Amino acid sequence: MRRPLAIAVTAAVLVPIWTSPTRAETGSGFRLPQRFFIAHRASGSFLEPENTASAFEAGIRDPDADLLEFDVQVLKDGVGGVWHDLTVDRISSERGRVNARTSRQFTKLRIDAHSWFGGTAKDTHPLLLDEVLAKYAPRKQLLAHPKDSRAARLVIRHVVARHLTGRVQMQTDHLADAVAARKAGITAQLLIGTDAQARATSPSQVRKAGIQRVSVNSLLSDALIARYVREGLVVACFNVESQTRRDRLYRLGVRGIDTDDPVYLHGSRYRRTSDPFATGTYWPGHMGQAQTAAAMGLYQRGRFTAPGWWTIPYGRADLFTRQGWATLGRSYSLRATVRFDRLSARGADAAAIQFSSPTDDPYAAQTGGYDLALRQNGSLDLYKDHRLLASVRTPAITRSGTTANVTVTVAPWTITVRREGSRGVTVSDTSYRGQYLYLGRIKPPGHDGPQLSFRDIAVE
Repeated sequence: MRRPLAIAVTAAVLVPIWTSPTRAETGSGFRLPQRFFIAHRASGSFLEPENTASAFEAGIRDPDADLLEFDVQVLKDGVGGVWHDLTVDRISSERGRVNARTSRQFTKLRIDAHSWFGGTAKDTHPLLLDEVLAKYAPRKQLLAHPKDSRAARLVIRHVVARHLTGRVQMQTDHLADAVAARKAGITAQLLIGTDAQARATSPSQVRKAGIQRVSVNSLLSDALIARYVREGLVVACFNVESQTRRDRLYRLGVRGIDTDDPVYLHGSRYRRTSDPFATGTYWPGHMGQAQTAAAMGLYQRGRFTAPGWWTIPYGRADLFTRQGWATLGRSYSLRATVRFDRLSARGADAAAIQFSSPTDDPYAAQTGGYDLALRQNGSLDLYKDHRLLASVRTPAITRSGTTANVTVTVAPWTITVRREGSRGVTVSDTSYRGQYLYLGRIKPPGHDGPQLSFRDIAVE
């Protein structure tokens, strides 16, 4: 689980260092906004199944996505296949290496999106590089990510041959491949994923090679990221899945955000006051605890169950899932219905609501805010920073299928929690009035937890 990053720079480093876009940095005929968003794997992997036709279509429709990133590998017969992992195991119904398949075999793969992405996602088939260039490059600026040097040469050759150097950019881990793309007239962005890569390719080396853009792993230190900014490079960061981290990067002078959820990270047009669970689709900001594309699945984001429930399946995985569709103010009333679908063996196991969090980093022991836990033994407990503030006894939950309605009322000076049909409790506390909401469960590590369903979440 990703932890909030330590602050590692001085106040002087935090002053934004902006540079104006130039033709060389952004591609012929295309200029990036001062702050730009890269949709990871075509639309953002939290919004649509990665690198698929539905992802490209969603990315094209999204006004917050300036560049649609996609992955390229060379198949057995030399054709470019659009796929992220080196194997097909994670998102298809088959197993084995991608490069062991011919283009015919590759396009017949079934991407079983319904089983791993969930919701209303439909199963589909993978795309070839030629298809992506022909169908999507005329409609939106693309960012190809070849997974090795052979794939980079293939991308360069096809982009040049199709006269798409003004429509398709390229990012790569290898400086030599970035230079080759630049010499072919393609805008190139160098990826810096690890400390070792940063040591091997300093900011000055990037600049001397004629590359003006880099994308740095946002999990690396602020001090390292700031060095690339100070060199005068156009700096983007990838693995950015929280608005908290986005804002920190902006203060460093980072211009580009590469994310699995550009709608949520942009933060301007997705808010709701009631849950969207009945739609059976994952709305922007509905992210699992790990907040990584590789961790997608039922045990990260839960699943939708009729009529209008969102369900955390019974299992061993810890789970607190951010509900980014909601924004909490300084004063509000939050109502929720929770159903205990399957009880666990421990009365202390609980359904939980984490509210007024000041950050939207992955939920962890350090996450600030309040936790309301409704335990199977009936205890309704309110925590701040994981320390008990107040507790009230309500009827025990002894049967699977039991539902309970809970209310959280946050006022400027007080917090009140209540289970319908029972008395509540009010505490005086003004520590947190953040905007973020998580739904989850509490159970001991290493034990199976209860299956829980939530619905009718409303913020007033």
